[in-house]
Amino acid sequence: MAGNYEKDLFKHNQALMNENEKLKGKTAKIETETANKYLGIIDKLNETIEAVLKKCGELEERVVKLETENERLRKQINNDSGNSSNPPSSDKKPNAPNTYNGRTKAEKKTGGQAGNKGKHLSVAVIEEKIGSGQMRREVVNHGEPEGTYISKYVIELKIEAVAIEHRFYGKAEIPKELRCEVQYGNEIKSVVATLAGQGLVASNRIVDMLSSMTGGAIELSDGTVYNFLSEFNAKAQTTLDAIKTRLLNNTVMNIDETGARVCGKNMTFRNYSDEKRVLYTVNPTKGKQAIEDDGVLGRFVGILVHDHNTVNYNYGMGNAECNVHLIRYLRANSDNTHHDWSDDMTAFLLAIKRSKEAALGFGSSGFEQADIDKYRKRYDEIIKAGFEALKTTQSRFYQQEEKKLLRRLKKYRDNHLLFALNFDVPFDNNLSERDLRMVKTKGKVSGSFRSLDGAKNFANLMSIIKTAIKQNLSPHFAISSLFHGRPCLF
Repeated sequence: MAGNYEKDLFKHNQALMNENEKLKGKTAKIETETANKYLGIIDKLNETIEAVLKKCGELEERVVKLETENERLRKQINNDSGNSSNPPSSDKKPNAPNTYNGRTKAEKKTGGQAGNKGKHLSVAVIEEKIGSGQMRREVVNHGEPEGTYISKYVIELKIEAVAIEHRFYGKAEIPKELRCEVQYGNEIKSVVATLAGQGLVASNRIVDMLSSMTGGAIELSDGTVYNFLSEFNAKAQTTLDAIKTRLLNNTVMNIDETGARVCGKNMTFRNYSDEKRVLYTVNPTKGKQAIEDDGVLGRFVGILVHDHNTVNYNYGMGNAECNVHLIRYLRANSDNTHHDWSDDMTAFLLAIKRSKEAALGFGSSGFEQADIDKYRKRYDEIIKAGFEALKTTQSRFYQQEEKKLLRRLKKYRDNHLLFALNFDVPFDNNLSERDLRMVKTKGKVSGSFRSLDGAKNFANLMSIIKTAIKQNLSPHFAISSLFHGRPCLF
């Protein structure tokens, strides 16, 4: 009995072991299938994660580029005459007066100030002008012309066409300028040149104006106007050469340039200026070759004042940077980065400017060497503070802009401080800026020049007109004197 029980127990145990082995096999199979299944899922997830991380990296890089581009465009949009070299005419919103060049608003009211004599018409002034020949007296009598009278003057302008007949008798020699039977006189040529230059009137409008004002008696053509200006250009060459010579004899000369459209192409007007004269040139390009073609800077041995045009460093015995332009860039940096160093540099430069003006007022010819050393030291300290602040600039674009500005300041320290080292050197290049305004105004009025010769004629005409204004002479008188062969400029 016991033997059978053991035998059955053994069989039962054997069956359980077999079943257990089967279950182990199934479990191993399930584990293998499960492992393979989830390993595949994990591999796919890893691939997906890697792709997502790669895409995120690309997107982050793109975001940085877009942020940089956005900041660049925002800076470009926000640029105006107060924080860049853009002219005031390009401003899209009004600026506070006098802020971009470091000047402060005065408390004085607009208009004539207390104690100013002003200008007004008076009998004494009119009688003086009549006596000097500036005016012609015409008398209109009211009542019976006898005994005492009371004078009342009316200042009037009369425009009339006059045909001057020259009669030659016998062996009287006919001058070369009267070889034609009918020709235009020097005064009408002078009026045309004045309208074209100082008035910036286009040739077709000059034709219309003269015809209208003379009741159709004077009817020019566009070609005649061009011939008048070409004649002026030829007669002005000696005076232009004299202006160039005087400029070359200076110890300091201001220069600047601006673009213009000529024959549908971009060309460059350049001016060479001092307090008494200015010479304009126009060239198809703006590089070194154009400067060489002008024949001015290559012969100049003084100090050049300009707006950080680095090609000018090839010329002259020294170069001074315009600090008004620099202050605009410093102000832009303060607005964009909110760093103090650029405001400190602006205040520092303006403080030196005020000290120089005070010294000049006392008759001083320069700062003491100890003062100059102190100025250089303070300048370097501000630059050092700027490089420290640069490390905290968040925007990559503004960081690059700030770094460029700091490197420029460091490299051209003595050029920015030259106005303090040499009292003959001005603080800014505003002289040239003012001299170029007429060129920009001409571009607004006419859009462009139709020929390079026309642009050159305009440059020469403006050289005479602006030089006359600087020498307190009437531009029309200066132009007329050239047509009559009696140059008056020096």
